[in-house]
Amino acid sequence: MKRLVVAALLTVAACSQPASEQATPPAPPPVASADAATAELLAAATPVVSEDFGQLVSLSPSIVRIQDDWAWLVAQPQTPDGGPIDLSATPFASAVENGVFDGNGTTYVLLKRENGAWRVVDHAIGPTDVAWEGWPQRYGAPASVMDLGQ
Repeated sequence: MKRLVVAALLTVAACSQPASEQATPPAPPPVASADAATAELLAAATPVVSEDFGQLVSLSPSIVRIQDDWAWLVAQPQTPDGGPIDLSATPFASAVENGVFDGNGTTYVLLKRENGAWRVVDHAIGPTDVAWEGWPQRYGAPASVMDLGQ
């Protein structure tokens, strides 16, 4: 029985290519990581949002969705070092004071990829309602990217 097992193993080994001759599978094509895609969206959205705040901000994303050439970004604006923004020193001070500024400035951004680069199509900062509800009809964006289910 041992001789039979040894003979079978030797036969398999003789039929196999040596490890150095075995073909290595081709490397998969490079795929943009989710982090790289998010970084591209943030790079497009941050200057637009900073302009609205009247100061440099950074964006901390909570939702990032990409569908074809459309993207949806929900992010919390913060200072460049990651701290809270003093909203009383922004153009939103009156809205905050009057209770019509929600979520400490939670920002909703619709972007479209054109010629390989992301462009902000529209955005809403601190809305107290679903400000983007009509954006699919207005811009031709898929409602599903904004999770509107229309």
